[in-house]
Order: sequence, then structure tokens, then C-alpha cells
Amino acid sequence: MAANISDVDVLLEENIIDRPFCAHGPTSLFVKYTVDGDSQQFYACSAFRDRKECNFFQRKDEKVSESKRTARETIKTEADQAYKKLKKRCHKLRKLKAIARVFCVTCGQFLLPKEKDDHSQHETQSSVDDDTISSPSRLFRPLDNNKTYAQYLFSESTIQFTMNVLKKLKISKVLCVGAPRIHEAIQSDRIKHSKLESLLLDLDYRYQQIYPPEKFCRYNMFNHYFFNDSTSETVFSNFLTESDDKNIAIVTDPPFGGLVEVLASTFKKITEAWKKQRDTIEDKELPVLWFFPYFMEKRIVDCLPQYSMLDYKVDYDNHALFRGDVKKHGSPVRIFTNIPPSQIELPSSEGYWYCSECKRYSGPENVHCQMCDSCTSKDGRTYRHCFKCERCVKPSKVHCDKCGICQLKDHKCGQIIGKGCHICGNLSHKRKDCPNKGKPIKRKKFKQDGRPIKKKKFSE
Repeated sequence: MAANISDVDVLLEENIIDRPFCAHGPTSLFVKYTVDGDSQQFYACSAFRDRKECNFFQRKDEKVSESKRTARETIKTEADQAYKKLKKRCHKLRKLKAIARVFCVTCGQFLLPKEKDDHSQHETQSSVDDDTISSPSRLFRPLDNNKTYAQYLFSESTIQFTMNVLKKLKISKVLCVGAPRIHEAIQSDRIKHSKLESLLLDLDYRYQQIYPPEKFCRYNMFNHYFFNDSTSETVFSNFLTESDDKNIAIVTDPPFGGLVEVLASTFKKITEAWKKQRDTIEDKELPVLWFFPYFMEKRIVDCLPQYSMLDYKVDYDNHALFRGDVKKHGSPVRIFTNIPPSQIELPSSEGYWYCSECKRYSGPENVHCQMCDSCTSKDGRTYRHCFKCERCVKPSKVHCDKCGICQLKDHKCGQIIGKGCHICGNLSHKRKDCPNKGKPIKRKKFKQDGRPIKKKKFSE
């Protein structure tokens, strides 16, 4: 589900059972606002906001014909049948000797001996051994829709760091939500007699031909929906149930185009399911490591106030913007967690240091500010304190007395920054909290402090 930058909001309170289904599970209910105060509620795919990927659209008050209902039910049935075929393929693949295994890179599919001729014009890889199969994310060609698929894959350094954190926290079971490389690392460690267990939840159907049902559930994190519900939900439930005497955690690497509010709602549901399985009144939260860009910090903390952002810069193998060796100030991706930051040690070999005043590890560029009483850097640069603004700011900004705030050097005074409410234009609140929602309104212009800009009166 793409980030919300238009005049459309998602409504989370709608009961999932009452929603119509598309090929990706229960749809989401959206509301679209217009400048004259009108709004329209409609159902659309929870995972894909691009109609080219999933063209489902239904107004909330629309009466659906019987033929359309039947067609939609057929889509769900076909998805179940496809799952059964991939499950059988997984069994047959395991029985084949390495020399007989062929993978079609073009189709993202392992080929059975009788299928090879049909893929003769495609890019293929022959003699796929067990070690290669154990790292399927290195076999699969990335699916490019970064708004829906988590296709930017952790670098080896990020994998090792995450594994070390899990082991130091004495975590014994990991629910990998859209984090295939952590799942692969855990499964590889199990071959070496590690006791760490994992279950992968991911929308990418290709993993169904690699992992048995007890290791992988095809899952839509934007609506907490399990494909092949009966089997997958049982696997998920058992994974949580069998953790009574074990420490379980979530490691999640969602697509960066995903709506924070929707993802936060999903992680809350997983936590609620875990608490229900434990059948306890203990006020304990399920530990979460959520990998996401640093500039989404406010939205995450607004939804999940108990979360904080770590300074660790997360590197990826297959994305230039998220690789520390390419990006000048390092990767913009961080880890958000409900685990006390003091418990997560960042590697001193990479310059991270422990701040005794903040009781957390900070990046090498993150200098503690005595005025703010905090290590304030967010983006990999050393922030500086502005005494007029009474806070630390990015080094690229200088204080503008006319605007009354720190701005870029080449800014235009009085220019309105594109944030705040999309309905009335006020910078002091967001659209979802607008008191004028549903009313005709003329947008006003507002200053940085939220006060309206008054029009100048000219004398004749």
C-alpha cells in the first residue's frame, strides 16, 4: 500500500469480515476528499494502490451483481489451487538431485524435468544445490514494486548485526514479516544446530516452492491476511502458542511505500494474537525490530508511542540509495523498536558509541547536545544547536529572522511548506484530525507556527 500523499485516507476501523475480497485478500476501505467538502468511500486492494497491478474498485454503497460476486470467488479459488500446485512442486523439488534441478530466473520458478523445454528461451540456472536453495532471495529476481513487495534485501553486515542482536536478547523464535534474508540466516544456522527458530510471512508467492508450510506462510501485511487461511493461520497460531517458554520477536522489513498507520495496525494485531495465545494478563509487549526510513519516525511514534529509533544505518545489497558505501551520509534506513535502546548494542567497530546521558548507542556523527539534553542527529550528519529556535537543526539550515525559523540558505521567505492539513491548509494538524472534514471550505495559507496569513489591504 503506497504512502499517503494524495487526498485519500484509509479507514482502519472497518471489520475485515465485511470487506469484499480481491486477489490479495480483504480489500481496504478508503475515503477520498474533495475541495468542496464532499467525500466518497470505496474499497480497493490493500496491497496495491496502482490499478495496473490490481484493478479492484467498489464504492461502499455499490450493489454488487451476482455475476461479479461469482467472478471474485473464482479468483480466490484459483489462488488456493495455485498454492496447492506450488506445495506439490516443493515436495518434488526436494526429491530431485542437485544436478537435475533447474531454476528459471525469468519466471522465478523451479522447473520439473518435463518443463525444461518450455523455458528454453528463458534465462535459467542449472544444477541448483542445497546451499543455493537455502538462500532463495539470491536466486529470485526482485519484484520491482517497492510499494508492495519488500524487495530490497539486507546486506551481509545487516544480517549479521540483526542475528547478533537477537542472540544477545536471548530470542529463541523470530516471526520474519517481509524479512526473507533473516529467515534464511536463521534456517541456515539451524543446520549448524542453532536453537533459533523462524517463520517467514511474505506476500511473495515464489517462496511457496522453497519452504514447507510450517516455514512459510503467504501473507499480506497490509490487511493481516493469510492466503490458504486454514493451513497458514494454524501454522501462525502454533508458532505463537509453542512460544510459552520461549522469547519470541518480530523482525519486519516492510516496503517503504507502505502506509505507517496500516502497518502499525497489523503489528498490533499480531501482538494481540500472541497475548491471546499466551492466555495471560501480563502487560508485556512482543519485541519488534521494524526497519524503515528515518524520516518516517514521527508517523511511527505517533502510531506506536512506545517505539524509538536506533542510530544503526541499515545497508541493503540491491539498492544504491540504501547502501552505506554509496550514500554520502550512509543509508537512510533505521530500526524502530519497542525494546529499550540501552539493550541493543551497536558495533563500536563502525564508530557507534554509548551515550551515558541518553542511555543508548549513538552514531559516530551524533554528538550529544547539552542544550537539548539529547543526541539529536537523525540523517547521518552532525546537527547544530540553534539558540533562537531552541533546538538542534540540520547543518544545511540557517536561522531566518523574517521566517522565525531555520531554513535552507536559498529559501524564499514566506513560502509555504507542503505539509499540514490537505483539507483546510492549516499546519497545526493533519487531514484526519481536521474539524472541517466533510464541510465545504476554502483553503487558507498558514505560517510555520500555524497562524493564518492575513491578506494585505490596499487603499485606493
